[in-house]
Amino acid sequence: MELDEHALVEQAKQDPKRFGPIYEKYHEPIFRFVYARIGQLEASKDVTSSVFYKALANLKKHQVRGLSFSSWLYRIALNECYDFFRAEKKHRTVALDDYMGISLLEELQFGDSEQEIWMNSLPVLLESLEPKDLELIEMRFFERKSFKEAADILDITENNAKTRTYRLLEKMRKEVKKLVVK
Repeated sequence: MELDEHALVEQAKQDPKRFGPIYEKYHEPIFRFVYARIGQLEASKDVTSSVFYKALANLKKHQVRGLSFSSWLYRIALNECYDFFRAEKKHRTVALDDYMGISLLEELQFGDSEQEIWMNSLPVLLESLEPKDLELIEMRFFERKSFKEAADILDITENNAKTRTYRLLEKMRKEVKKLVVK
């Protein structure tokens, strides 16, 4: 019988040797999350290792309070990514595959004439966003996280995540409309 997340965490709090199932369950998704942001294999492995080290070291401090354990791990991962970029004095880039802009395109409901402009301008639009806004858009549309998941990871309310997302989409829509007019 597979234990639920809460039971796994409680067992690991009592005995750190029981952290293994948590690591097995979350290592790959956390690594993918980190790699999507850093884009370097070895650095992503190091950052992911640091995430799990910090999670284990601070496990006794974790309290449920409506936040899933996985959201807590993702929040640690996000902070570790920020630390990586600060330490390396690098700026974050977003690797865009063609399919990644599709869910945003669907949300924005552009006409045929605007779609090509949207796909061509997407990298510039994303680059112009503040880091927290970029994270929100990336989690919501590229990683397909729910508003609640994204909000938990970013430590904001679900309503705030929705409001910010729709404001960002409107801002992006207006920028593309400007380009269509030119």
